[in-house]
Amino acid sequence: MKKWFVYMLLVSLLCGCAETPRLNHEQELTLYEIRKDHPFGWIERQHVRLTDRELDEIARYGVIIGADERTVVYYSMTRRRGRGEIGKAFMVKGEGEHGSFELVVDIGSNRIQEIHVVKNPVDCTGDPVINRDFIEQFIDKDLTFSFELVKESQDVLTTPTKMKPIKMAPITSEMIAKELRKWLVIDKILKRNYPIWSTY
Repeated sequence: MKKWFVYMLLVSLLCGCAETPRLNHEQELTLYEIRKDHPFGWIERQHVRLTDRELDEIARYGVIIGADERTVVYYSMTRRRGRGEIGKAFMVKGEGEHGSFELVVDIGSNRIQEIHVVKNPVDCTGDPVINRDFIEQFIDKDLTFSFELVKESQDVLTTPTKMKPIKMAPITSEMIAKELRKWLVIDKILKRNYPIWSTY
C-alpha cells in the first residue's frame, strides 16, 4: 500500500511539472504535504481563473483580489474518486511580526472545517506563535460570523462576537482572520458559479 502511494505521488508530481506552466503566485502546496494531514480517499490539485464577474461578486464582500491572485489554486477533497467533492482546501500565507506563516484551511458546506498549521513562526522565546486556542475560534465559522478581533482596549466579555487575538501577535492574528474570511468568500463564489475546474 505504501509503495503504491509513493508511486502515485511521484507520477502526480512529475505529470504536474511536465504539463503545467509555472504560475506566478504563492498558493502552491505539494500533494504530499496536504494529503498527509487528510484522511480522505482522494485529493486533487485544481486551478481556476476568476472571471470579471466573480471578482465583482467577491468585491461586494469587501475582498479585493490582486492580479496575481486571479488564478486560484486549491485542493478538491473527495471520499472516493468520482464520488463528488466534499470540500476544498486552500493555502493561507502571510507575514506577521515574527515572520511568515502557512496554513491550510478546509472548507466544506460553506464553513471552515479544519485548519492545519504548515509553517509556524516562533517568537523571541522560541515558542510557536500560532496556537490551537486561536485557530479553534474559526472552526465551524461561516460568512455570517464576524471575523473581527478584540482590540487591546476592548474587553473580551463585552465583545463576545469578536475573536481573541494571539497574545503579542496582533498583526499575525489580523492577517489570519482576514485570509480565512477571504477564502470563505472565494469558496462561496466558486460554488455559486460552478466554474470549470482543470486538474494538473
